[in-house]
Amino acid sequence: MSGNTPLPIVLYGPAQAPYTEKVRRALLLKRLPFEVQEPASQEDYRRWSPETGLLPALCVGSERIHDSTRILLRLDELFPDPPLLSPDPVIAQQQRQLEDWADESFLWYFSRWVALRKSDEMPTPRALITASPDLLEREQRRSSSLPRRALAWLRAGGTWERPQDALLRGLSDRLGDLANFLGARPFFYSDRLSMADLAVYGMLYTMRNDAIPGSLRSLTGRPSLLEFMRRVEQQTEPHAS
Repeated sequence: MSGNTPLPIVLYGPAQAPYTEKVRRALLLKRLPFEVQEPASQEDYRRWSPETGLLPALCVGSERIHDSTRILLRLDELFPDPPLLSPDPVIAQQQRQLEDWADESFLWYFSRWVALRKSDEMPTPRALITASPDLLEREQRRSSSLPRRALAWLRAGGTWERPQDALLRGLSDRLGDLANFLGARPFFYSDRLSMADLAVYGMLYTMRNDAIPGSLRSLTGRPSLLEFMRRVEQQTEPHAS
C-alpha cells in the first residue's frame, strides 16, 4: 500500500533526535499521513514507552511499536510500498547490518558526549534526549564511580588527549568510513533508498545540526555525505503524488 491509510499514525519522540528523524523519513517515503508529538516531561517518556523509557514510539491505529528498527520493519509489513529492504536477501541482510551499525555507532558517541557534559555540569539539549532523564542519570552514576583522571584517559582512547577532541576525532573517522563505503553509489548497497540509508541519515542529520559541537565541521568536510543527505531528502520530502 502507498498513499493514504485510514489508520491514524502518531510518532512520539523528540523532533531533532536521530532515531525520531529516521522514522519520520520512513513515513514520508511511504507517503503516510502522521503527526509528531514531542515529550515535554519525564512522565511523557514513561507514559509513551512504559517498558524502556526510550523514544521514538509509533502508534498505528491501536498498535504501539517501540524502537526505531522495529518500527521500520513493522511499517514495511503494514505498508510495503515502497519497501525499506532489498528483495535480494543478501543485500537486505547487508542493509540491516549497516542500519544497526549506524544506530549503535551514533548512540555510543552520543552517550560519551552526554557523560562529558554531565561531568562538566553542562545541560544536554532537550531535543537530543531519546531516553527518560532518570535513565541517563543512572548511566552517569555508573560512569562517575571511576576516578575522574582515569576516566578521562579511557574516554580519550588511552591517551591524554582532551576527551572532547577524542570524541570528535572518532566521529570524523566514522564519517570517513561511511564516505569510503558509499563511494559513487547514490545509496548504500543499492540504487534505491533503504532503512540503512535512513539510519545513516538520522546520524548525519544530528551532526549537521551540530548537536555535538564540532560535528558539523567534520561533516562539511565530507561533501559526498552531504550529497547523500540531499538525495535522501529529495525522496522523502512531502510533495504531491
